[in-house]
Amino acid sequence: MKNHTQTVPWLLLLSLTLLLHACSLPFGSQNETFEGIDRSRPADSPWKYTHTPNLGLTATSQYQATASQQTIEAEATQQAGFTATAEAFAIQSTATAIARESAIAAYAYYDPFDENINDWRVGAEDNEYWQGSIAIKDSTYTWQVATAKQGFMTWANFEPLANLADFDVALRVRRVLGEPHQACFGLLFRQASESIDDGTYILSVCDNGYYKVLYFDTQNGWDILQDWTLTEALVKGDWNLLEVRTRGEDFTVWINHQPMLTFTDSRLPSGNVAILLDLYGEPPIQIECDFFALQAR
Repeated sequence: MKNHTQTVPWLLLLSLTLLLHACSLPFGSQNETFEGIDRSRPADSPWKYTHTPNLGLTATSQYQATASQQTIEAEATQQAGFTATAEAFAIQSTATAIARESAIAAYAYYDPFDENINDWRVGAEDNEYWQGSIAIKDSTYTWQVATAKQGFMTWANFEPLANLADFDVALRVRRVLGEPHQACFGLLFRQASESIDDGTYILSVCDNGYYKVLYFDTQNGWDILQDWTLTEALVKGDWNLLEVRTRGEDFTVWINHQPMLTFTDSRLPSGNVAILLDLYGEPPIQIECDFFALQAR
C-alpha cells in the first residue's frame, strides 16, 4: 500500500504534463493565424474587416471626388454666368454709348472746338481770383490756371442760345493737371439771364469720382440738391461725358450715360447754359473740353 500511495502523485504529475502538452497545440496555431492579420484591424475578429474598410474608403473617396467635381462644375457654371453677364452688360453699355453719342452729335448745336465759332470766352485771365488763360487749341477748349488767389468758381456761357426752358446739354471733359479732388468741372444750367446772382443750378464733378448738384442765388445762398457723392461711372484721369436734361420742373443728370440724379425744382423755369471750372486747390490746373452739345426741346 505504501508503494502504491507513493506512485499516485507521480502518475498524476505525468498525466498533467501530457495534458498541458496536448493543449498547447491549438494555442500555437491561433497565434500563427493572428500574426498573419493586419494589426490595424481588431485581432478578435479579423475576417469582419477584411473588405469593409476598403469599400468604405472607396465610397468615401468617390463621394469626395463627386462632391469636388460638383463644386468645380458649380463654380465654373457660376463663373460662366458672371462672365456672360459682364460681357452682355459691356456689349449693352457699348451699344448704349454709341447710340447716345450718335444722338448727341445730331444736336442742333454741336461744337468739337475746332475753332471758336460759338464765341466762347477765351484769352488771358488776371483778376482777383486767378491768373491764367482760356483758349481753343488742338480741338479742345482748354482752361489753364497758373495762379489761384483763392478758391473760386468760374464759367463760360454758351452765347448763341439764351433763356432756355427745356433742353438737353452734353459736355465731354477731362482733368489734365491738378489734384483730382481739387480741379473740378461741370455745367451751369438754367442760369438766370441777367446775372448768376439771380440763380443757377450747378453740376460739379471732380476727378476723384465725386459729384454734387446745387442751386445758388445771392438772396438764399447755397442749396445742396445732391451733396458730394462717389460714383463708379466717372473715369478718373480720362474723358467723361456729362449730361443734363430739363423738362419743366424735372431735371436729370447723367455721367457717362449712367443716370446719377433726378430731381424736381421750380425756382428757375428757364435760363442759360455754361461750362464750369470749380477750383479748390493749388495750381497748376488744366481742364480740357472735347465737345459741347445743346439741343432745345
